[in-house]
Amino acid sequence: MKRADDTPGAEPVMVLVDEHVEAMIAALKAGGVEIVTEPQEAPWQPGRTVAEFRDSEGNRMVVASQ
Repeated sequence: MKRADDTPGAEPVMVLVDEHVEAMIAALKAGGVEIVTEPQEAPWQPGRTVAEFRDSEGNRMVVASQ
């Protein structure tokens, strides 16, 4: 979906899948990336871990286990 301008989106714009969500978030945090939500169980899918961070343009991104 094309946005009207360069303002960061309010909703996550991409989901990255990685079985090591905690390690990925720790590495991002160590690199100075803004973490929006720490790794936690997805409320919509028990057993799946999710976390959110902001990319360099301020967009929300999700990393999730399978």
